[in-house]
Amino acid sequence: MLKSKVEGKIKALKKLPLKTKIVIAVGLAGILLIFVSEMFPAKNTAESKSIPTESVATDDTDSYKKQIEKELKDVISQVRGVGECEVMVTVEGTTEYVYAENLTKSTDNNGDRTSDRYENEIVITDNDGKKEALVRKIIKPQICGVVIVCEGGGDIKVNERVLKAVSTVLGISSSKICVEGRK
Repeated sequence: MLKSKVEGKIKALKKLPLKTKIVIAVGLAGILLIFVSEMFPAKNTAESKSIPTESVATDDTDSYKKQIEKELKDVISQVRGVGECEVMVTVEGTTEYVYAENLTKSTDNNGDRTSDRYENEIVITDNDGKKEALVRKIIKPQICGVVIVCEGGGDIKVNERVLKAVSTVLGISSSKICVEGRK
């Protein structure tokens, strides 16, 4: 029964004008291409804006903290009377990225009314074939406090020298710095 219906449709198609046959053939070819394209995954050709996520900012914050701790340890261990030391830095917030933007202003005059329209667009650069947002400024986290445990921390003169050095290097008040002697 199905075979006879198909044969009837084929005979009906043979009787159609040539233009109609071409339109039907192109339509069927298009449908076939759609089905075939669904079988193979396409590469994502859309531009992706590489904007740092929170996990990247957290990693940057941790590495920033570790870098400050290492540099402080290196400097403080050079202070007379300090000896071996350990440094811990606390920070507030995370690394913040400020991106370059193109600002477009357009003014519309409608009779006696004027309206301004502003559009912001993040600037995207091509870095070795990789699209990235152009970073204008990176704001590092604020240093809240520093604890230093060192061999000479019990001596008031050493304590004062360490406080002054750390306060000067980090630009924070000495009330946010704690210097203690080792056990």
